[in-house]
Amino acid sequence: MKQLPSNAILDVDLIRSSSTIVHVGRLAIARPGAVLEYAAAFIASGLEIEPLAPPVAGPIAAREPRVFRGLHGVFADSLPDAWGEELVRRRCRREGVAYESLTPLDRLAIVGRRGMGALAYRPAIPDTGGDAVDFDALAHGATEILQGRESDVLPELERLGGSSGGARPKVLVALNVTGHARAGDDEIPNGFDGWLVKFRSSHDVSDIGPLEAAYASMARAAGIDVPDHRLIPSATNGGGYFASKRFDRGPGGVRRHVVSVVGALDIDWTVPQIDYHNLLRLVRRVTRSEAEVEQMLRRMVFNIVAHNRDDHAKQHAFIYGEDRRWHLAPAYDLSYSSGPNGQHYLAIAGEAADIGPDPIRKTAEAQDVKRRRLSTIVDEVLGAVERFPEFASTYGVSRRTIQEVQRAVRPAIVRVSPLRSR
Repeated sequence: MKQLPSNAILDVDLIRSSSTIVHVGRLAIARPGAVLEYAAAFIASGLEIEPLAPPVAGPIAAREPRVFRGLHGVFADSLPDAWGEELVRRRCRREGVAYESLTPLDRLAIVGRRGMGALAYRPAIPDTGGDAVDFDALAHGATEILQGRESDVLPELERLGGSSGGARPKVLVALNVTGHARAGDDEIPNGFDGWLVKFRSSHDVSDIGPLEAAYASMARAAGIDVPDHRLIPSATNGGGYFASKRFDRGPGGVRRHVVSVVGALDIDWTVPQIDYHNLLRLVRRVTRSEAEVEQMLRRMVFNIVAHNRDDHAKQHAFIYGEDRRWHLAPAYDLSYSSGPNGQHYLAIAGEAADIGPDPIRKTAEAQDVKRRRLSTIVDEVLGAVERFPEFASTYGVSRRTIQEVQRAVRPAIVRVSPLRSR
């Protein structure tokens, strides 16, 4: 872009905190994909950025360059998805740069230090926009952009939302206990916490914010590890905006490195390549924790019963702890969804829709989860999902949306109920 020439080489850093930045290595463009060379000091440090591939000396080529714009999966995780890509297109058009001319490293340079997780790229292309946050103005601007129009708040959306993943418009902000908001795309100011705030897309129900808040509370009641969440009040959108506390940020400038299952396995999430059995095996291999395997099994049961079929491999992730061990990241993007052609992205023992007890039982048995333990998990999940109208009413979900969800959820509860404890 105009501010900097195209990048042929990027330095990659791992930001552990505002005072601890570790140089990972250098990333270069090559054919057919990018090549990473770890810094010797990073190899010696014992730190990792990939759960399945500890750092080694020498050039490391991207394993599936056609899938990730030529990048390694762990770095492609830093790139924005559909919404962020649209913002990049708008910026290119405004600055007279051909979007198609951007290299994969140019895209990472646009992210710079502002991406999700703890990886940072330099030299970075400077961001735009200011620190002020007006949620209603940003939501209105997002709608204008989705409708193909121009928006006065495009620079602010570029800064606060251009590095986040997912198809829905969203912004990265910092909130304090009084609800005052500031830009939160890079450093989180003292007295604030990092939050991700979502806006409605053209495909969402009108009360998607309250609905997602209800699902987050329902998932927590089901024993699922979910981030703190809240509804941001709105003067123009009666339902408010769903906000989720960022698990990749912590007090005192702490940043936590996150890798999606897609990034860890270098696979294309849009093409079915793994199922829940593979995912559970991966969780065991990466975390070495039976408790985290059970947590993933619990999420599987929840997704089946709560009709969350948008459960593809990018919707699950690992987080690199301060203990230098990999853990299952908190669950995110939990909501009512019919999935592709009414099916789950991740199959359960060969079944991807209207799943009954047998596929669930087979998957649990393959992970050595005892029937009594599975029954306990099912009891807790079904007990929470049966309370959906209660959670929905708390957040002001419309009667129409509640009825729509209930029509899908009730049959799922009946199908899975034989697994309950007697």
